[in-house]
Amino acid sequence: MAKDDDRHDSNVTPFVPRDADNDASADLDDADFVELFDFDEDEFLDDWDQADDGAVEVLREALPELRETAPPQGDLHAAAARIRAGIAAKTTPYTYVPGGAGWTAAPPADDRELWIGASGSLIAGLGDTPMSVQRQSTIMALQPGDWLGAVIGLVRAGVGAPAEAADLVAYADECPEIAGEADPDDVEILEEGFAYLLELWEATGAIDGQGRLTELGRWGLPRALAWAWSGDFDAEGHTGV
Repeated sequence: MAKDDDRHDSNVTPFVPRDADNDASADLDDADFVELFDFDEDEFLDDWDQADDGAVEVLREALPELRETAPPQGDLHAAAARIRAGIAAKTTPYTYVPGGAGWTAAPPADDRELWIGASGSLIAGLGDTPMSVQRQSTIMALQPGDWLGAVIGLVRAGVGAPAEAADLVAYADECPEIAGEADPDDVEILEEGFAYLLELWEATGAIDGQGRLTELGRWGLPRALAWAWSGDFDAEGHTGV
């Protein structure tokens, strides 16, 4: 968790309860337990969708200069070819992409759609992936504020900006749209989660072999993050799709 104003809770509805709330269930009897979990599923899912929409809106407002811009076509085409080949060859980390992106059939034929879905796949987590439970849980520990701050900060830093796991944590800490800083006790787990994603982002060409942001990454990571939250970075008005 973060110090003072927890960035996990800023701008968007939190996805998990605070640890302090978990102790309240220690002395519940059976009736209390049933009542505790007798919630309105439709209302819960609606709240979740609203949180996603809010996060996408923050992303769009933070990076208006990138909206409706064209990708670097040569880089996009080359990266899409590598992604298709990696998926076909069942090479890690490309093996994580189809399940995470929710592709039950062949990957999208459109290069843009393929790249955005592949780069956002592990954040979206739409289906099963051949990844260890430990890795999946570490990635899931990253909250919307972590993702928003990291991507906004990295993209603002520009092409060639350092993009190691520690850098992403620092970008999130320094991002003005996200309140609070990471608790020192949580930094190690945050860096581990980001490290797994950076492995995929290097494979998709968002990050180069020296751990720096590419032109394709600057264009595409905001779109991949919005897509993972069922939004469209370039859309006017309503963010959901």
